[in-house]
Amino acid sequence: MWKPATSPSASPLISSAEHDTTINSIVRELLQKTVTREARQRAAADRLLALADQGPYFTTDPGSVPREELHERH
Repeated sequence: MWKPATSPSASPLISSAEHDTTINSIVRELLQKTVTREARQRAAADRLLALADQGPYFTTDPGSVPREELHERH
């Protein structure tokens, strides 16, 4: 697996030579990680929207509940 060079000024060409890989494979791996991360984010957003479609969980307007009542211990 490709790991970036420790020096921030190192070029991808030097880094690829040090790790015996090609720039194309580095770009491919970075794109794959990006797509995978975006797919996970999209799936999480879809789950959140599905939960929102099931709601509302409360039938009372939160602004109508007095502060004292919010902190009562039952």
